[in-house]
Amino acid sequence: MALRLSTALRNQLLGIVTDLITNGTFTSATTGWTASAATLTSETSGQSGNHLRVASSGDALGQAYQDITTKVGHVYKLSLYFKKGTADSGKVLIGTTGSPSAIFDSGALSDADWTLKTYIFIATATTTRITLESTDATTGEYSGFDTVVCDCVDAGFQAIFKDCFINVYSGTQPTSADDAPSGTLLVTFYSDGAAAGLEFDDASAGVISKKSTETWSGTAVASGTAGWFRMYQAGDSGASSTTDCRLDGACATSGAQLNMSSLSITSGAVQTISTFQITQPAA
Repeated sequence: MALRLSTALRNQLLGIVTDLITNGTFTSATTGWTASAATLTSETSGQSGNHLRVASSGDALGQAYQDITTKVGHVYKLSLYFKKGTADSGKVLIGTTGSPSAIFDSGALSDADWTLKTYIFIATATTTRITLESTDATTGEYSGFDTVVCDCVDAGFQAIFKDCFINVYSGTQPTSADDAPSGTLLVTFYSDGAAAGLEFDDASAGVISKKSTETWSGTAVASGTAGWFRMYQAGDSGASSTTDCRLDGACATSGAQLNMSSLSITSGAVQTISTFQITQPAA
């Protein structure tokens, strides 16, 4: 068995990002976007090809919104082009389904020509709502939006695995870290032994280690022989995925990615990881 990176982790470490927005170029009409007090249309003469026109219906400020899946505490970048139409201004909101502007409110945007807008935010929920608004409630008054992109911009192992968890399973690790876990879940490790995620100290000389102030521990939920482990982000459902960042490795008493004093785990017993390091050699 070997150390295996999921597709998403490999791509993120290599700087390849995944756009979380559906139909941000509006070439598929307005698919993926939901109207609120608005009429949504895909129009020509956008920043690049077609663009989204958000026209108020007269009941309230016209909005188009889309809910995306995010990881709590992680950093995201939203970029888009805006151009005012017949409405005096538009607006971009970032928040949750219950509070659409909880994270960010751009204020009035009044650019007469297509202008790039970029916003950095930290997700506060597993579902983040992106709202594009025309700030004139008069029926038919509209604003334009185009090339909407949102992606996670966590840089480096420490940020990607902020508040992560480690599960130890019996049996043999899957062929790919993209796969759902195999075997029986024996124990999950937390920084407080019960619920809080794990963090890493700053890297030094090519080595990043578990945060020295944390005690990584967990109470076994089943009895069995430890075979392999998975490090994963909060919000990972565990299902087969190419978009979740994961790190799999072998368990043994020596010479493995996770060395344990004993591979025999008894349900109800507290397990502890005293040392955990990832090394990136210079050559």
